[in-house]
Amino acid sequence: MTGRRLFSGAVVIVALAVIAVLWGMQVEAHRRLREESASTRELLVRLNTLEVENFRLSNIVVRAETPLAEAQMAELDKLRREVQSLRRKTNDLRNLQVELRRLHAELLTARNSIASNAPPEVPDEDVYPRDSWKFTGYDTPEAALESVTWAISEGDQDTYLASLTPELRDEMQAELADGSFADVAPLEMSNATGFRIVDREPLSDHEMIITIYMDGDGSQVPLTLVNTGDGWRVAGEDGD
Repeated sequence: MTGRRLFSGAVVIVALAVIAVLWGMQVEAHRRLREESASTRELLVRLNTLEVENFRLSNIVVRAETPLAEAQMAELDKLRREVQSLRRKTNDLRNLQVELRRLHAELLTARNSIASNAPPEVPDEDVYPRDSWKFTGYDTPEAALESVTWAISEGDQDTYLASLTPELRDEMQAELADGSFADVAPLEMSNATGFRIVDREPLSDHEMIITIYMDGDGSQVPLTLVNTGDGWRVAGEDGD
């Protein structure tokens, strides 16, 4: 439906995708941690044993008045290399545990962000509460946005079509031929308590992308607006 095309839940979809990715990373980290934990316990036992043996052989070197036999020196070097290897593996496990805690914190933050659904902070003049919506003409991009939003919320098909560029208007007239706009359009805006402008991106003197956030709905949508010569009109969602 028309309103859904213009005011989709893009941000919520992206946030849910982020949660899915973070959850997958956390599950994978847990799997690796389980696999390494069992072997690490054995490694720590070996590490303690090797360090004791390393200490014993080192003491022999210190006390001996003559160099150790070649076989003893080779064994000592081997023990030292094994101790270093085991310590690296132990450090890898600690790093994995730190990474797991980080992923858990990021996942919690993402969930809290969606749960709170806090609207972005913008200047007061860029906040448009629903009870203030009205037809404001097309002299500016902002006026055109308020006019088309008001038209959707009121189910005013004529004003809605008049708020679109000629190209989009021709396309939408075919879609609205069943006459359902008056009934369906207000439902598309039923959760919205207002909207706010969160970004403006001028493309030229007569074209601009304005990103709006729908309060109460939580969706954030970039809309392309064009100055057609008789005012600004909505050309559609950026990327369409």
